[in-house]
Amino acid sequence: MYKNFFPKSLFARSLLIIIIPVFLTQIIITTVFFNSIWYKSNRGLARAITSEINTFLSLYPQYKKDQKLNQLLEIYSEKNKIFISFKIDEKTLPENEVIKWYSLYDKITDDELKKKIKSPVWFNTRASSEYIQIKVFDNNQVIQFLIPKNRVRNSSGRIFIYWLVLPSLIFLFISIIFLRNQIRPILQLAKAAEAFGKGDFNEEFRVSGASEIRKAAIEFERMKRRILKHISQRTAMLSGISHDLKTPLTRLKLQIALLNKNKNLNKLNEEIDEMEKMITEYLEFASNQNSQGNEKFNINEIINNLINKSFKKNIKFKSSKSLTFIGRKNLIKRCLSNLINNAEKYGKNIEINCSKIKNNIQITIDDDGPGIEEKHKEKVFRPFYRIDKSRKLDQANVGLGLSIAEDIVNAHGGIIKLLDNPKGKGLRVYLSFPS
Repeated sequence: MYKNFFPKSLFARSLLIIIIPVFLTQIIITTVFFNSIWYKSNRGLARAITSEINTFLSLYPQYKKDQKLNQLLEIYSEKNKIFISFKIDEKTLPENEVIKWYSLYDKITDDELKKKIKSPVWFNTRASSEYIQIKVFDNNQVIQFLIPKNRVRNSSGRIFIYWLVLPSLIFLFISIIFLRNQIRPILQLAKAAEAFGKGDFNEEFRVSGASEIRKAAIEFERMKRRILKHISQRTAMLSGISHDLKTPLTRLKLQIALLNKNKNLNKLNEEIDEMEKMITEYLEFASNQNSQGNEKFNINEIINNLINKSFKKNIKFKSSKSLTFIGRKNLIKRCLSNLINNAEKYGKNIEINCSKIKNNIQITIDDDGPGIEEKHKEKVFRPFYRIDKSRKLDQANVGLGLSIAEDIVNAHGGIIKLLDNPKGKGLRVYLSFPS
């Protein structure tokens, strides 16, 4: 379950590796500092002030009796900077507490005053920007003490926090900049691999970054060149073979036409027509695959054009929004054309739905035809595979339609699946393309 709470990106995880040790170190240092130095020093200051107040309360009756109270007040004001006054108009201490629960200063001062001073006491640390106000109820009167804050509070805590936090933030900002520069080559490599998987073979990629990343990028470029060379050689070889086969097939058709006076060679002529159709279909596919580059287009427009050109009017098309896609337009059009033609051939009613979920464009083509048995759903993507091999040419295709469609989908980094129609009888073709 903890994996759900951690970031997924490499940059965020690397940043977390930097932040967590720094944060934990600061917590430990801050805890040790406040417990061992700051807390003790502030408690010592509070105790000193408490002692001075207790001293005044013990000397006050005798100085008042000897009529030397003003001298005592002057000593405290001049020597200790503590200003003492008697609140004649106040008979009791204020009832409201001004202690803040989040203030350690208030807590320390409150503990020391109430622990060491026997008389009722009340204080306010926010009465002034320079002084702390302390009131003591003694001898049926309220005595007010105005004490400078620097005599009660240790300012080293604030300075410590500043020096601890500000440099950390500065160094963290610098680390983020350097970290982004180190992550960028990995993101560029991932982007190049994604583009290559979608069929963009012309994506430029500049090798950069650390030595390990450079090595991975160089190996990727070498692998890319080997794959492109293999694809080019395979396509060129198959195209050459297919093209060369057209000449002997034409000769056979001429010879059969001369010898077929009694129509005994019609079946052989049909087989030759089927072979010629296979060759023509593959040559068209290979030509489009080699000659076309990626471009930006709208999938909805392609589907609408295919539906308008269809002879059947029983096709329902639903789309949530305008679905723009970057790829080889003619190949995507050919893929969708093959799938829609298959649905028209075996079904009476067809429903096409397009939607964009997250970063994927999803297309479903449903028909109410006989469907495909589970054991054939993977095999039908094989070249020249037909479920009913006894069908004639005018009843079935040559067995390349789904194979070409799968090849086009894979070249664009997508997924194609054959599923049962969830609405009942028939077949559903599921397509998913990364947008």
